[in-house]
Amino acid sequence: MKSIVPALAVADIDASVRFYAEVLGFDIGFTLPGADGKLIHASVQRGDSSLMFGRLDTSNAHDQGPLGRGIVLYATVADDEDVDAYFQRVKDAGAAVVQEPTDQFWGHRDWGITDPDGYVLFISKETRVASAEEMREAALSGSPA
Repeated sequence: MKSIVPALAVADIDASVRFYAEVLGFDIGFTLPGADGKLIHASVQRGDSSLMFGRLDTSNAHDQGPLGRGIVLYATVADDEDVDAYFQRVKDAGAAVVQEPTDQFWGHRDWGITDPDGYVLFISKETRVASAEEMREAALSGSPA
């Protein structure tokens, strides 16, 4: 297997593409309009990460609502990227925040938002190397760091 690319069913592909491009800084990849001119498929990329979007099709079992339920995308940023500045840009652009930047016991600093369809995205950056033993102890003790 070379890669996994999540394909999200969304209510409005055009709105999703705008959100990921304008709010999160993704580049727009391939787009495919339908007969009505509205997109029926699109892809976006940022660094090595890609997502695809498709129209919600109620005749397909995998597209049954509600959108966003049970899906969390966990993305890491580049080593030279400021995860806090990225958060501030995304927040200022109007994204719905579910978690402010937080230092985690596994050695990452992350924050979370939801996209227009309720999919949860956590953006993370490694801030220190935590050993497996250190993570086990913190998880068992309930200690956040």
